[in-house]
Amino acid sequence: MASRKPHKKKTAQGHPARRPGASSVPFETEVRQALQPFKQALYRHFQHESATETRAALEGLTTLLTVHAQLRKEVDVTTLDSTALGEQLGHLRSLGEEVLKASAGLLKQYLVFLGQSAHFGGSVEDFKASFEFLSRMAGDSPIVVPFMEDDEANAALEQLPLVFAARELVAWVGAGQPTDPSGVLHGEQLQQAAAALGMDVRIDEAATDPVKDWEPAYGTAVSSLGQIPRLSAYWDALIGTAMLRYDAPNAVPTESLRDALNAATGPGARLIKELVAEVIFSNVLTNALAVPGQGEVAEMVAGVLSNAASSNQPRAEFALQVPGKDDLPEEQHHLIPKLESTIPEVERVLRCFEREGLVVIDEFIEVPEVVRGPLERALEKVSERLLSGESEAPEQD
Repeated sequence: MASRKPHKKKTAQGHPARRPGASSVPFETEVRQALQPFKQALYRHFQHESATETRAALEGLTTLLTVHAQLRKEVDVTTLDSTALGEQLGHLRSLGEEVLKASAGLLKQYLVFLGQSAHFGGSVEDFKASFEFLSRMAGDSPIVVPFMEDDEANAALEQLPLVFAARELVAWVGAGQPTDPSGVLHGEQLQQAAAALGMDVRIDEAATDPVKDWEPAYGTAVSSLGQIPRLSAYWDALIGTAMLRYDAPNAVPTESLRDALNAATGPGARLIKELVAEVIFSNVLTNALAVPGQGEVAEMVAGVLSNAASSNQPRAEFALQVPGKDDLPEEQHHLIPKLESTIPEVERVLRCFEREGLVVIDEFIEVPEVVRGPLERALEKVSERLLSGESEAPEQD
């Protein structure tokens, strides 16, 4: 195809698989119309750091779904046809591996959206087959995120300590609690918020010692939110999901999100609980990254969690045991001193997740199926942080 001479200011195409200059192609209008009811929800699901990136992702998705409709000769944005999907990704591979992975990643993210929002129109087997195929094509982690109906997912989420804790904290906030403009708690409110999660701390502005324990010991002196890791993770989750917003001088609840958290049924109830889980996963891992020398701990925890959410969970005795000289080849014996300090820290971080019901540590280490989607999204964020070379988390005064 002859390419047109680009203008000086060429507009973004939205996706590498989109044909330059395409303005009206078969099924494109119908696909856009079919996606219209999902527009706002899709925007939130695909949200990137900038609106431009988000719009580009959605434009790329529209292009992929349009081509998919052409191959299957019908428009159905609630399912993916396996034969057409294989043909489509085969064509994309000819454009390069990066194009293939980016395209498969977009389609996989859209499939997750259909499942989480209860809009998927196929069978559970169809969902699993498409998800596993797209995961392989995108070069993703081994995490297996099974399809779950909302009622099933909500029932599982209702049993997790993280839901109870988040509700307790929101109940304490009530109509609003004083914070600084960034939403950080101080003084008496910090002490009361900790108490809402069952922790007894005392406020001492002179206390500067870092607190490693997930829950500080009874009567521990603290001066900042960052010294109470469990409260910090939950408060970050409430702020990060917009369940709380700043209305000077208070942090106040967003009524619709608070209601979704407290509800036991419905797509919104499921989504907000999964978002809380996602932020907690991200918070704990990124704070581990922020501690000098802890980067390897965060990476190892991420690896254990990925395997714990796969179809082949690791045995706890092997994953959390410091290897001896008999367990490693001689050329790796020099790693043992490092592992002696790293693996106990890995277990400490995993125990934090276990406390909230985000991981089960028994004979095997397993991530409950209902929080595997949140884990996968959280690990993507942590990976991006590692790749970008960031090593410091925002301070919480």
